Amino acid sequence: MNEQQQHNDPAFEALDAANRVARTVRMLDETSRLIDAQRTDIVDRYRRFIAECGYTQAAVAAELGFSTPTLSEVVNLKYRGKNSDKHLVTINNWMELASRRENMIRKRRFVEHSVAKEILLVASIVSETCKMGVVFGPAQIGKTMTLEAIKGDMRYGDPVLIRVDESLFRPFALCRALASRFDLKTYGPFDAVMRRLVARLTGTKRMLMFDEVERVHHRGLEFIRDLHDQTGCPVLLCGKPQVYEKLGCRHVGDFCEVTDQLAARIIIRRDLTERTRRGKSPQPLYTLDDIRKLIHNAELQLHVSAEAEKWLQSRAGTLGTGGIGVAMTCLFLAFKVAHQSGAREITAEMLEDVADLTIGHEDAQRVAEVVAESAGMRRVV
Repeated sequence: MNEQQQHNDPAFEALDAANRVARTVRMLDETSRLIDAQRTDIVDRYRRFIAECGYTQAAVAAELGFSTPTLSEVVNLKYRGKNSDKHLVTINNWMELASRRENMIRKRRFVEHSVAKEILLVASIVSETCKMGVVFGPAQIGKTMTLEAIKGDMRYGDPVLIRVDESLFRPFALCRALASRFDLKTYGPFDAVMRRLVARLTGTKRMLMFDEVERVHHRGLEFIRDLHDQTGCPVLLCGKPQVYEKLGCRHVGDFCEVTDQLAARIIIRRDLTERTRRGKSPQPLYTLDDIRKLIHNAELQLHVSAEAEKWLQSRAGTLGTGGIGVAMTCLFLAFKVAHQSGAREITAEMLEDVADLTIGHEDAQRVAEVVAESAGMRRVV
């Protein structure tokens, strides 16, 4: 299919265009009266921001028009002048503008492929509205990698990422895990830890991201909803397609009791594989342009043939056989084969050979068919 002929989601495209213009929610009015949680949060983000971007205190002071001693007093919360909050607001807004100039993702060698772009847009909308959003899709399509890339990125409200494992599916465990991320005391009863967390987050607009949230017990979802309600922090939930059933779209067992409350707060839900089955013109999960960006990012110093690019696109979009992760692993292994044999380019045959080392062709086809059927996907390349 010619990529220029693909039919995109007009509403989603419009939101994408609007969000590229500016993100204004985290800009504060200079007359704002801050609460303690906001002061602490601005100082905390400032210290990590200048460390991440390599700014010196003197350079920041020069940009802000402060003296270095004044800036030092402000960020150590020791400034006694009447403009203390105004100075902190100035620092907050400077970080917001500076983060738009600095590509915070660059150091993570992150490629914004088609799946990642959808997640980033949802993250942007959630951050801007301070509401809740959900993205879901099968394993190994780049969800966690994208969340990791924007963790701590000021452009998205300096998000905090919690990956839900088997030890965190209950509310108190989740609460303590979040509290520890903000260096809060985690001892004592649930309500005491919750109060500390609410006091720390209220008014900060820090985005809270929960990965693999399909593992969460229904009471864990109630905790997340309560935290959002009490702090005003935006929340991004990410997981496998099962999460869609748990988050207010269908009544499933115990989860029916939180259905209505969650549905009212979730302003955007995004099925990351929807475009592979949309109408009569389904789109591939990854475009050839995505694959070329990933190849360029790999810096293999060997040409990749056009047939090999298409092979990588097909393998990346075939669920159940590793997705984008296995596709790129095959690329690196094929590079070793090509280098060892003195070849000048990586071919589709080389990729097929190294893929057969990990999972046989027939097994790969059977697994792909089962997973695609369960995910409601159609393979499109």
